[in-house]
Amino acid sequence: MVFYERRSILVLFIGLLLCITIWRASQPQLVPTTELTYRYGLPLQHASNSSGWPGGPQATLEHLSPEDRSKLIDLVDFEYVIGQKSCSELHLQPLVLILVHSAPGNWRKRNLIRRTWGRDDARARLLFLLGTVASADDQLDLVEENQEYGDLIQGNFIDAYRNMTYKHAMALKWFTYSCPEAHFLLKTDDDVFVNSPTMFDFLENGVDRRRLVACYEVSGARVKRSFRSKWRVSTKEYPGKYYPAYCPGFSIIYSPDAVVMLYREAQRSPYFWIDDVHVTGTLVQRTNMTITPLNPLFLTRGQMNSIVNGRLNATSSLFFFTIPDLKEREIVTLWKIVTST
Repeated sequence: MVFYERRSILVLFIGLLLCITIWRASQPQLVPTTELTYRYGLPLQHASNSSGWPGGPQATLEHLSPEDRSKLIDLVDFEYVIGQKSCSELHLQPLVLILVHSAPGNWRKRNLIRRTWGRDDARARLLFLLGTVASADDQLDLVEENQEYGDLIQGNFIDAYRNMTYKHAMALKWFTYSCPEAHFLLKTDDDVFVNSPTMFDFLENGVDRRRLVACYEVSGARVKRSFRSKWRVSTKEYPGKYYPAYCPGFSIIYSPDAVVMLYREAQRSPYFWIDDVHVTGTLVQRTNMTITPLNPLFLTRGQMNSIVNGRLNATSSLFFFTIPDLKEREIVTLWKIVTST
């Protein structure tokens, strides 16, 4: 099974590269998104399974113990400080649940996403993931923000860099319990740009993947041991010299079955603080899944600068995501470009 799955992913990726090469070499024009499915060689969705995975949403919840709701990896008293309605309570079920990692003080970035690529779309539901804050005034600000927008999810762990794995696991948990009806989970960060119209069209018109973990794949990354490195990891924390192939956390697409498998594995695995390595590297390996690389669908810094500055026509570069650390001006400009074309 693993051999055939890897072979199918390799064929998919080769087809992806070939199609993008042909597409870019052609006269620059927008390709109708309904054609992208065939260019990528992915199977069409089947209407018979609206939940996107075998057995439907209830099948997974029946296999989780009652104690699981109050557990998050090694936290046995987990709860949501700020929560939201489940997707089943909504009038329409989202095609894509978008869960954005955000720091409590990043309200400007959240507002920017709300008015650009994360703005209302019937096919998606946008929520921001946060941890707790020390200041009562800061907490009041978050409560008021949530009252206005209704899109914050806050767990009762401290919002800190070394707690990012709790936040990632919380994303998997919230999807599993509160939005298994969605066909895809997009986990992203609050400093990237998502070409949401094109991505939604693509996912809506053809992708019916199982065990899907799709992202910008990084392989052969060496573990940092230097005390000068922000990402220093001791041999006790991680004894190996190299990390497994993994997805940088800024943009990852999961299928529902992959979410559930990774969530269940996270709940019984020791905590490791580098969340993308842990979830999409170690846990993906332990669940016998493989990453589907979407590297050509990420704009490089050079490509993005050329588009923002008008040196490159956006229609000549098919993309879903950008690299992180974007400025507000860059996100606004990209949004204007993709919506105008």
